[in-house]
Amino acid sequence: MAVVKKHSDADAAVVSGHINVPDGFRLAVDLAGNPWQHRVLFLHGGGQSRRSWHRAIRNMVGNGFSVLSYDLRGHGDSDWAPDGDYSLDAHVRDLTAIIESLPSRPSIVGAAFGGRVALEATAALGPDLVRNLVLVDLAPRLDPAGIERVRSFFRVSRDGFDSIEQAGAALDQYAERSMTRNFFKLRGLLRIGPDQRFYWRWDPRVGSDGFFTPPDLEARLSESAARLAVPTLLVRGTESDLVTDQSVAHFRECQPAAEVVSIPGSGHLMKAQDLNVYCAATLAFLKANTGR
Repeated sequence: MAVVKKHSDADAAVVSGHINVPDGFRLAVDLAGNPWQHRVLFLHGGGQSRRSWHRAIRNMVGNGFSVLSYDLRGHGDSDWAPDGDYSLDAHVRDLTAIIESLPSRPSIVGAAFGGRVALEATAALGPDLVRNLVLVDLAPRLDPAGIERVRSFFRVSRDGFDSIEQAGAALDQYAERSMTRNFFKLRGLLRIGPDQRFYWRWDPRVGSDGFFTPPDLEARLSESAARLAVPTLLVRGTESDLVTDQSVAHFRECQPAAEVVSIPGSGHLMKAQDLNVYCAATLAFLKANTGR
């Protein structure tokens, strides 16, 4: 890994850099915590970035874990795929390359789309390379209403926005609540395209239906869930329109050994107070399954 810079994220000193992956481009990464401690690898959701995890990372480092988080291909500071390949297989190749570069088996935490990638890679690699798995609001069977809400956000975002305020309004509608009115924070999530319009900091192609909702997705994820051979935790909000009670029941059928924690009143995008509950549940699981 080539180190780009060091910076401080509150209580956690973070080293930022990049990793070259076999497909011929670079992924942006953050490292935090004592590298001799057990490592937790974080994957963000579609349309987000590794910065989405900053509070969770501080929590993990403060509890004695080391952390690696990265921007998925086409997101944040990572390169866009030259051939436009944002398929699940492509993302799994990237994650596999990162896991194989580590000196010991990591725990993997994946949210939403990142959870798909984490689930697929963990099922394929097994306990020889992965210690355990945490899925955040991701299950093989997703509710169609939630899928349509997310798809609509990608669709609206594809052609960019006239202003930062317009982008913020689209984000609020997607989250079904007011996310932020901090101008500078919103500006940091956006880039200016050649047409001088504002775009989110991800390749618009990542949200195309062929990549986001391939026809065999549920069957594929269900098969992978059934093959999981490492301790697994699913954390979801009771108000999620993606991972519903029916989704949880189906996941338990696929993987009866998995643990499930439901956060009352939380939706797909967790509020600040819900994140504390998530961190507590994840920490308890990781400590129980890493011998800490």
